[in-house]
Amino acid sequence: MPIRKLLLTLSLVVIASTPAQAQWGSLTGKFIVEGKAPPPERLEVTKDKAVCGKNPIFSEKLVVGPKGELRDVAVWITPARRKSAPDPHPDYLKLATQPINVDNLACVYKPHMEVVWKKRPVHFRNLDPIAHNFSVTGFNTTFNVVVPPNGAHVETFKEEEKAPVPAACTIHPWMKSLILVRDSPYAAASGEDGTFTIENLPASKWDFSFWHESTGYLEDLKIGDEETDRKGQCEIKIEDGKTTDLGVIVIQAADLK
Repeated sequence: MPIRKLLLTLSLVVIASTPAQAQWGSLTGKFIVEGKAPPPERLEVTKDKAVCGKNPIFSEKLVVGPKGELRDVAVWITPARRKSAPDPHPDYLKLATQPINVDNLACVYKPHMEVVWKKRPVHFRNLDPIAHNFSVTGFNTTFNVVVPPNGAHVETFKEEEKAPVPAACTIHPWMKSLILVRDSPYAAASGEDGTFTIENLPASKWDFSFWHESTGYLEDLKIGDEETDRKGQCEIKIEDGKTTDLGVIVIQAADLK
């Protein structure tokens, strides 16, 4: 075989055996409440008042900022039925062994809503000088562990949950929070300013779920040119090298309880 033809053949073999470069994009948006939301309820501290009663404690079920910014809206990628979650971007794999902290501090859960990729261990830390228990009640994972002052319980979740599940302290019954456990890292909760960002998503069309503690799945929610269905889902296109900005997503105060 002539040298030139041999080199051309080898080049084609190399090209054919080289996998296509993965494509990634990001998703962002901001949740705003339109209308007057009810003020947060002040919770009654009934035990260990010397530690828990130093400052007023308010319900965090519905936290709305001064300009309507809605905190703790959960957003996550939802693979089609019987389909697995997409493979994570390499940057996420670097985090796989790093713990996520869920704290009891001043007899309040910090944060109120935590998003957990099940590959990462969760450190349930008691930062108070009194005992607390971490009681998590999911469909696939349930545990109730007493943690002494300045102690911790480490949990690695084996299965994902369809939606955020409650965490509580039964010693101090006003203490409540939520944990969203997913198979993939492609999930987020909106912050104090109402914004969320999910980075390095595989470029494609994906279904996303939208959920809030006060009402559950956010149905009939206008997301760009789409609306969520009764399961709070709608399809969003993620483009390679771009950030898909959903802009301001308006939620009516009357729809939040």
